[in-house]
Amino acid sequence: MIQARRRVVLLSWGAVLLATGGVPAATAAGTPPGEVRSADGRWRLRAEDGAVVVSAVDGGLSRRHEARSLDGRERGQPRWLGALPARTSFLLAFEGLPELWEIPLDPRAEPIFDGFVHDYKMGEGIAKPGFLGVRRIRLPETLGALAPDRSGAYVLGRGADAPDGRAVLHLVQLDVRRAIARFVVDADPDLERAEARPIDGRDHLVVPDRRGGPPLVLDLRAARLQQR
Repeated sequence: MIQARRRVVLLSWGAVLLATGGVPAATAAGTPPGEVRSADGRWRLRAEDGAVVVSAVDGGLSRRHEARSLDGRERGQPRWLGALPARTSFLLAFEGLPELWEIPLDPRAEPIFDGFVHDYKMGEGIAKPGFLGVRRIRLPETLGALAPDRSGAYVLGRGADAPDGRAVLHLVQLDVRRAIARFVVDADPDLERAEARPIDGRDHLVVPDRRGGPPLVLDLRAARLQQR
């Protein structure tokens, strides 16, 4: 029942955004919980115990990825699954593993290099297939809720709160595969209700504050938090 109510809230918020010209920042709704489908409905990503499985809905290709770091020393549990329509990919985050994973769904996806190309330790300089592979983005810490922008290239994630109770947000750029900014804010950002909105010709992410304060407004390409 709780899950059903949560899905209704998400769908209602999306309807409000469409009516007002806004665009939901994330497309992470899954049915059942722990599963998400691609925007074209052809692929699904399913969370399992310590792993994720990406498979064709028609029962064709399937690929399983263990939720481990590249060296195998760290293990995680999938905690957030989302689809990035503009990038034709899935995005996921973990509990216990400070990484984001992007899984390309385009058969023409470029090969994936883990680490530096000149570093051949653990095969890091050897290209891996991009299609249904894992593009790893190492993070300063694990992230919970995520909010991608419309392009899917910028992702805002929430880490552990600071000792004084303020929220800590990290802005991640998927193309460069790293966090590019960190914000500590006196608010309770609701990333599930984040809205991508053009302001002065530039994409911004508008994030409501659960405490009722003014929303956070982030200029993504400038990696800057606007004045609230």
